[in-house]
This record gives sequence, C-alpha cells and structure tokens, in this order.
Amino acid sequence: MLRCAILGLGYWGRKYVRVVGERRDAAIVAVCDPSAAAIEAAHASVEHVLWRATNDPRDIFAADDVDAVVVATPATTHFDLVHEALDAGKHVLSEKPLAMSVDACRHLVDRAVRAGRTLFVGHTFIYNPAVRAAKELVAAGDLGSVLHLHAVWAAPGPIRHDVNALWDLAPHPISIMSYLVGAPTAVSATGQQILPGELEDVAALHLRFGDRATADIHVSWLGPRKTRTLTITGARRVAIFDDMAGPDKLRVYETAAEELLLAEPGRISEVFEAPAHVPTIPASEPLAAQLAHFVECCRLGVTPQGNGQTADDVVGVLEAAHASLAAGGMPVVLASAPA
Repeated sequence: MLRCAILGLGYWGRKYVRVVGERRDAAIVAVCDPSAAAIEAAHASVEHVLWRATNDPRDIFAADDVDAVVVATPATTHFDLVHEALDAGKHVLSEKPLAMSVDACRHLVDRAVRAGRTLFVGHTFIYNPAVRAAKELVAAGDLGSVLHLHAVWAAPGPIRHDVNALWDLAPHPISIMSYLVGAPTAVSATGQQILPGELEDVAALHLRFGDRATADIHVSWLGPRKTRTLTITGARRVAIFDDMAGPDKLRVYETAAEELLLAEPGRISEVFEAPAHVPTIPASEPLAAQLAHFVECCRLGVTPQGNGQTADDVVGVLEAAHASLAAGGMPVVLASAPA
C-alpha cells in the first residue's frame, strides 16, 4: 500500500483525492492546504475519510507514515515543495511545470536520483488513449512525412496570479507535441495582457521540430468555452484530437492532398465532410492511468514516462518561449536543436 499525502486541494488536488481514493494499492493518509474551507470540501467529497489534515507542508514531510507526496499547489511553489519532499525521502508526483527554469528542473532530477526516489511530473495528456492512438498514426507515417500541428488550449478561467497563460496552459500541448514528433528545435512566442496586471492572458507560440514538423499553439484563459484541440495535418491524412468531444476524441480524415491537387487543381474541402476513420479508443481516465504508473514506479523502482527529463524538456520550451515573448516574438533556438 503506497501511503500518499496531497499538497494543495484546488482543482487538480481534488482530482487526485478522488483517483487515489479509488485505488486498492494506494491510500491518502494526509492532506495539506492553507484553506480550511478547501480541506473541508475535500473531506466531504469522499466517504469514510481516515486522513489527517494540516496547513503546514512540514508536517507532511516529517511524517513517517507518508511514502509519497502529490504536489498540486501553484506553479511557483513546486520547486521548494518537491525539493523538501525529496530531502525527506518521499516519492513525488508534481503537477506541471516541475519548476520555473531548466536549471531548477535538473537540480530536482539530480536530487531524486541521489535520494533513490521516484520523481514524476503530471503531463496527464500523455496518458490519454486518444493521444496514444495519434502517436501510433504519426509513428507509422499514416498522416504523411511532414506535419503541421495546431493546438488550441482555452477556457473561461481559472485566471492565475502567479504565472501567465503561457506557463499555465502551454505545458499540455507542448508535452503532447513532443510526445508525438520529438523535442522542438526552435520556438517564438507573443502574448497580450487583456486584464489589469502584468501577466499575459493570451499567448501564441510557433515551434519548429527540425525539418519534420512545425506547430502553432494558442492559449487563453479568457476563452468563451473550454477548448482542448490538436489538429495534425499531413499530405495523406489529417487527425483531429478533441478532448471535449466525448467518446470519439480522435477523428482521421483522408485528404490525399498531393494526388488530388496534382490530378485536378482546386479545392479538397469535400474530403472533410465526414471522417474516414474514427479509431476505437479504450475507455480510460488519463489521470487514473497516470497515477497507476506513478504507483508502479514507486513500488518497482521503474523510471517513469513522465520523469524529470520530460519535465526538463517541456520547461526548456516554456523558458525559451518566455524569453521570446519578452523580446517581442524573436525566435529562440532550443538546446535540443542539432549544433
């Protein structure tokens, strides 16, 4: 039984309360949040609660009956909390981003290795069955050899006050794209402050993945509706992932664009009237699958798929995008680019 503590009982923390509570090989023994109301709400959300509650993370780190800590607090607090948890000998599952710089991420990865503990970062969409099905299409070359990816991550809040929309929302599409086509080699970013304050509420990123792919990402926490879409365009087929679309989250359209345009120049809109293929996606909750992998890694000492190196790569893109944004959109070459 993996004995867990949840730090932070906001949107993601409450989700972890539920998925940990549903497992037979893990249990919540403690929760921590500065808000008594948040603790009470989490307590009321589950039956037969046996955990204890605190508003001081040090109580969690000092506890002998806590094996693993889930860090679901604001992004700017992750580094300190993850560091203290590792120093206390705990396994750690941290929400994204792991830290606010590549150097900080690497420090935590090294600390986890020295401590002999699992460090796992919650890039949840990597565990989405539809995203994994898209990965198979890309890997097999079924869409085409050169791809363009376009993602929209928007919603009517929540609005953060510690990080901008880039750091809050872009980790998800960046992690998905890196999973599909490899690490980006260059990024540029622009953004806009809509609400009073100094943080960008809307941002746009352009990424290059060597000669194989390009990508555009739009993020906003001022969207009229929650949108989580990724379109992968190739010369042979187009795949559209829509996380809000119910069971049919992945649809594949036949374009044969090269053949159509060579044979008869003109529009190809008719091929998009209906999907040629809707893959059968197994029913599986990504967060639950992610947690299952974390538990397995803690118990068996397996290197997690969402490990610190993955977090390092994603934060590297975010850090470069942030620099580009500050420079008015100037492209920044990433460390992953060939010399």
